Amino acid sequence: MSDPLNPLSKGQQEFCTWAGIFGALIASAAQIQHLIFALPSVTTRLMNAPYLYIIGAFVVLAMQKVQAPVMLIVAAVLAFVNCFIVLISGAFSPLIIILMLYTVVITVFVYVEKIQLALRKKMEVEKAEEDRWKGVL
Repeated sequence: MSDPLNPLSKGQQEFCTWAGIFGALIASAAQIQHLIFALPSVTTRLMNAPYLYIIGAFVVLAMQKVQAPVMLIVAAVLAFVNCFIVLISGAFSPLIIILMLYTVVITVFVYVEKIQLALRKKMEVEKAEEDRWKGVL
């Protein structure tokens, strides 16, 4: 930990950044695939919003924000629902299955490695530093 304002280790910082970037790329690819190949219907139009949310969750993870762990849980559920809808409709997309598995694995890893606690501590340290400088500037 070289930065006193960032309690995340170098490995945790790199994990958040790269996991967020790759997750956003996979979700973007799934979104593009969905826009190109899905037959227009109410169900397929409703499936667009979860993809955008999943992309946002991974971007927030890459930015190392405290909201990322909770957003990833919701993103994992949405990825599962989208995967279920696609499979139930009779289609098969390895990319959507990969997105679901990737989202679940990254979410579990964030909690197993206690990255959510480090992100919370980072937010508290940044808030304290901001409050300390509020009266000075």
